[in-house]
Amino acid sequence: MNNTTSKRIAFVELTHIFSNQIKLPYSTGCIWSYCRTDKEITDNYSFDVNDWVYVLDGDFDYSATARKLAECDIIATSYFVWNEHASDRLCAEIKKINPNCLIIYGGLNLPHPNRCKKFLKDKPFIDVAVHNEGETGFKHILKALLHEQDLSMVKGITTPLFQNGGDRERIKDIKTLPSPYLDGLFDDLLEIKDYPYEWEGLVELSRGCPYMCTFCETGDRHWTKVHRQDNDKLIKEIDWIADKKIEYLHLIDNNFGMFKDHKIISDLLIDTKKSTGYPDTLNITWAKHKKAWLFDIAEDLWKVGLNKSVTIALQSMNDDTLKAIERSNENTNLKEVIDYLKSRGVPCYIETILGLPEESLHSFKEGLFRLIDDIDYHNYIGIYIMVALPQTPFGDPEYCRKYNVLIKQTSPAFFHHEHPPDQLLKDTNSVVVGSSNMTFDEYLDASGWKWFMISLHFLGWLRILALELKNNHNISMREFYNGLFEWFNENDKSLLYREYTVTMRLLKKVFDREIPWGRKVPGASNIYWEYEEATAIHIAKEKDRFYGEIGDYLKDEYGFNHSIVDTQYNKMKDPYEVYNGNLEKWARECMWWGRRTERFFV
Repeated sequence: MNNTTSKRIAFVELTHIFSNQIKLPYSTGCIWSYCRTDKEITDNYSFDVNDWVYVLDGDFDYSATARKLAECDIIATSYFVWNEHASDRLCAEIKKINPNCLIIYGGLNLPHPNRCKKFLKDKPFIDVAVHNEGETGFKHILKALLHEQDLSMVKGITTPLFQNGGDRERIKDIKTLPSPYLDGLFDDLLEIKDYPYEWEGLVELSRGCPYMCTFCETGDRHWTKVHRQDNDKLIKEIDWIADKKIEYLHLIDNNFGMFKDHKIISDLLIDTKKSTGYPDTLNITWAKHKKAWLFDIAEDLWKVGLNKSVTIALQSMNDDTLKAIERSNENTNLKEVIDYLKSRGVPCYIETILGLPEESLHSFKEGLFRLIDDIDYHNYIGIYIMVALPQTPFGDPEYCRKYNVLIKQTSPAFFHHEHPPDQLLKDTNSVVVGSSNMTFDEYLDASGWKWFMISLHFLGWLRILALELKNNHNISMREFYNGLFEWFNENDKSLLYREYTVTMRLLKKVFDREIPWGRKVPGASNIYWEYEEATAIHIAKEKDRFYGEIGDYLKDEYGFNHSIVDTQYNKMKDPYEVYNGNLEKWARECMWWGRRTERFFV
C-alpha cells in the first residue's frame, strides 16, 4: 500500500510479564491508528507490525534487536518507569549503528517539559521528546519531516536544541479518535506473535482527572478536564476483546464510577462475560468520591467475579499530608463508605502510600490504628512505596526542597516474578524515604510497622483475636499490637523476631542497592514475595509455634491462659486441610491472588 520510497517507522514497547500476562500495545496502537487517517502519512511512511512488542523478562537480545530496528528511519519508544534502562540501552545501540535514525521518546516517564532539557543532555541518543498526548504530537512531527519543516514549529515537544514553550492543545473530542482494535491494527499481532503468555487488553473510557494529586502523573493541571469516550465505540471494543478471547481487561479511567452511565459499560461487561466467558478479570481504578450508583456497579461486577473489591484510594490518614499532596478532605466520609460496602457484602480494599510529605512515624502508625480501632476496617490494606515520578512535583527540585524530600535509588520491584535478568535490575525506582517529619531511620521503622500490621492483622493471622480482645476484654488494638511489637523484640528466639530481623535486613540491602525487592519462601514457588506475604506464608508453615508464642505474650502481659488463642485458631481455615498440604497453591491463591477477597480468612 506504500510506495517504495516510504520511510520506515517502528514502534517499540519494551514490556514485562506479570502473572503470565503482557499488555497489548494500546498507547502506540492509538497513535498509529490516528496517523493512518492521514493519507499523506500512509503514502509516505510504512509501519511493520513485527516491530512492536518486546518482552524483557526472558533472554532479550539487545544487539540483535538493535540491528534489526536500525534499518528503520524512525523509532518511537514508549518510555515508562519499568523499561527506562532497557529503552535507553536499546536506543543508544540503534543510534550507534544508524546515526541518521530519528529516535522519539514518549510516555509517562518523561520529565515535565520544563525539566526536559537536562534529561536530553544526559541521553544524547534521543532526538525528540513528545509530551502529553502522543496522537497529535507524533502526527505533527511526521508532517513536519515530510515537508522539511523545522521541528521547532511543532508544539509540545523538546529536542536537544529547543523546548517549545507552547503547550499542544489537548484532544477535546476523543470520541473521534480511531480505535486500534476496530481498525484491525492488532489482528495480525495476535496471530503472528507466538507468545506463551496471555494478552491483557486496555479500553480507554476517558482521559484526564479532576484531582491534582502531586504524586500522580495525571495530577498536572494540563489533565484536570475529563474528556470522555463514546459508549458505542466502547461497546464495539469490548465485543472485540471478547471475540479475541482476551481474559484480562484494564479499564483506563482514573475514576471509574464517577459518572452514572458507567453502569452501561459495567452491564455490558457482565452480559458479555455471561454469554462468551470473556473478559474474565477487570483491572479498575475506582472513583475517589463514591457516588450512589458506584456501589451498584461494584456489587454487580463483584457478583459475577469481574471485580474483586472496591478500591478506596486513601493515601494517608494524616490531614497535613493530604493537604501537601492536594488530597484534602478525602477522609470525611470514609467510615460511611466502608460501612455501606459492608452492608452490601462487597469487599473493599484501602490503598495508602508510605513516604508522603508531612507524614511522621507517629502519624503513620496512628493512621493504621484509627482504621482498625476507630473506623472498624479490617480487610486488606495496601501500603505502597512512594516512587517519585519525573512528570510529577516529586520530580521538581523546588517541591522536594519545600518538604525536604529524601530519595534513594533502588532496583525495580519485581514482586511475584522469578529473579529477573541482571539487565532488568539496572532500572531504578526513585523511592521517597524521608521528608521534613520523617528521617530515613524512621522510614525504616515505619516499614517495619507496615510489615507487622499487614502480616498479622490485614492478612488475618491475628485479626479475629484482636477483635475478641477489643470487644470482650476492653483491650484496644493499639494496646494489643504495640505491646506485641515490644514483646517479640525482647524475645529473640520468637518466630516474629526472626521474621522481623530478616525483613529489615533485606530492606536495608534493597536501599543499599545490593539486592532487588522481595523475599523468596522455600516451598512456595520460585518467585519474590512481598515481605508481608513471605512472613504470612512462614506463619502458615509454623502455625502451632506462632500461636503458642502469641499465647505466651497474652499470658505474660494480661494473665490469659492459652485457650484464648483458640478463638482465632479455630475460626481460620487450615491451609493444609483446604489445599491438601500444597503450600505453593495456598500461597498463590490466598496470599497473592486472593488477599483482597478473603479466600483464606473467615
